[in-house]
Amino acid sequence: MSTRFQGNKLLYKVKGRPLVVHTIEKFVAADMEKIIVVLGRDAKDFYNAIADNLSEEDLSKLLFAFNPNYRTGGMSSSIKVGMRAILPNENVIIHPGDVPFTKVESIKKVVQSHCLSPLPITVACYNGRHAHPIIFKPDMRNELLGISEEGRGLKSVVEKYRNNILCVETGDPGTLRDIDTVEDLESALHEVFGRE
Repeated sequence: MSTRFQGNKLLYKVKGRPLVVHTIEKFVAADMEKIIVVLGRDAKDFYNAIADNLSEEDLSKLLFAFNPNYRTGGMSSSIKVGMRAILPNENVIIHPGDVPFTKVESIKKVVQSHCLSPLPITVACYNGRHAHPIIFKPDMRNELLGISEEGRGLKSVVEKYRNNILCVETGDPGTLRDIDTVEDLESALHEVFGRE
């Protein structure tokens, strides 16, 4: 039996900071040119939690966007909001907020591999399994803007281009660990940090 978080799981604190802040900090440390944080439910609480836990310098690297369709559009609608906040000629890295334990080195490795690859999609892998983050070249923009939850969202694009994906082995279990329950968090902390 699993135990769901009381309130929004991404605001649950680990080492004194909300899970979503752990996720964002990794991308700040990986020197991303632009980091778009798409907010939906509890947007004000999220903004305050992020602003209270990042330095002014790090906060200035973020661009916040609001998804008005978060209730019905799911993750697909958030991805599309994020896509509209970047330029058509930019690569896009997609990473869910509930995958907070990806290592900075893993992000950098996937980005560097993507820059050297002619393939349209690059994905972090752990023991051969697709994980996060996932990166798309600019010519994938229309595909991403066309996704929907009814059409299986991002998975539909990955499946369509499955023979044109660069899988970058990271050796990083954090790339695969999404946090949905208290047990997920405890297991991830044990696996990633070697402790309960």
